Amino acid sequence: MFEKDFQFIFDYAAGKVDDIEIYLSLSNAFSVRVNQQKIEDFKYADANGLSVRVIQKGVEGYAYTERLDEEAYKLVVDEALKNSSYTDSDEEVILDNFPPASREVDEYNPQLEKISVEERIAFAKKVERIARDADPRVINIPMTVLGNATVTKKIANSKGLKKEDTANYMYAYTGVLAGNDEEKRMSYETLMIKDITAMDADALARTAVKKTVDLLDSKPVETGMYSVVLNNEMMADMMSTFAGVFSAQAVQEGRSLFAGKLTTQVANDKITIIDDGLYPGGFATSAFDGEGYPSMTTMLIENGVLRSYLHNTKTARKEGVESTGNASRSYKGPVGISTTNFYLKPGETSRKELFATHPQIIEIVSLQGLHSGANTISGDFSLSGEGFLWENGVRQYSLKTFTVSGNFLKMLNNTEAVGDDFKFNTSSFGAPSVLVGTLSISG
Repeated sequence: MFEKDFQFIFDYAAGKVDDIEIYLSLSNAFSVRVNQQKIEDFKYADANGLSVRVIQKGVEGYAYTERLDEEAYKLVVDEALKNSSYTDSDEEVILDNFPPASREVDEYNPQLEKISVEERIAFAKKVERIARDADPRVINIPMTVLGNATVTKKIANSKGLKKEDTANYMYAYTGVLAGNDEEKRMSYETLMIKDITAMDADALARTAVKKTVDLLDSKPVETGMYSVVLNNEMMADMMSTFAGVFSAQAVQEGRSLFAGKLTTQVANDKITIIDDGLYPGGFATSAFDGEGYPSMTTMLIENGVLRSYLHNTKTARKEGVESTGNASRSYKGPVGISTTNFYLKPGETSRKELFATHPQIIEIVSLQGLHSGANTISGDFSLSGEGFLWENGVRQYSLKTFTVSGNFLKMLNNTEAVGDDFKFNTSSFGAPSVLVGTLSISG
């Protein structure tokens, strides 16, 4: 794919630059939104672009184009070369022909592409219809969406590197508004799949309805310190919010609460956190990262001990270590660092055992304000939450909206048990439910 285009760029850049890297990103997406059995929105979207990174006298320069033709390729090489003359950095930049990943990766399922538009629309309408009829307390189904995306990335450089990867997935979600004479509640349920056999409209609809109606008939909670269970979805969301603390770039820039803590105990010994770019079926699984470096499995925290940060080749060189294959980029920007399939390893404690640990436990099933209410540098958070009160292992009733406050690092240290109910959330962050000794709850 685009072999002639890449060769044209290499030929044009020959003699102009010391080294060059070409990165191509192609994505196409479809989505349909229905409301009251009518199509409310229907769209196809493409986002295609190509960037070059040139190295001239040890300094790098970037440029990109969304026009994929020879005139644009000439302009983008010239622009990158000009930009390298403006770069004020003494960091050494080296391109290389990196080896392949330790295992073969194929995350493209051609069967997903064969589902007709009519079938996709029918699925969305079916989800909405089942949800609407599932419970008399359902007031409205404001939004039901089905979509899919296919993403291709290709990278090559003047050192001989040449890699290409394509992945696709399908997603669906629905929101349910339910209520009674006293209150109204809203919840969402999302399905992300890479296998069409997992397209279950009934399960998606009924789960969304149950999530919502279970929150009705709520009672206020008294302000205080409580033992708390973050369910698997909310723990995954917390992991997503604070994942940046593992970035080596954040550490080197003094923006991580894990700076200077390698090989030290930073969490309870029940905590093991892994980033796995090769996770089978993962939504961030790929054979290589944004630099073409092979993806790998990285143990970040092992039994509470901080073992590694997430590196690209630039941050790794600064520390004298190897990259962890976590370089990230879009065609519009320079190389950074991001997680791949990032998760808290499940434990062996069942949900029943989790809730029987203390006489009184608050289960948190929804959190809002994860970006505005969480300080990713200090680890402090204060978030709006929804959930249930449990007493002696039995769920009593739902709670009116409350505020939960704490600190991410302290929470990892104060984790008393890790559940066995592991799942990935709607992207590439996964966790089981966890029992935290105490968190502050304000009613």
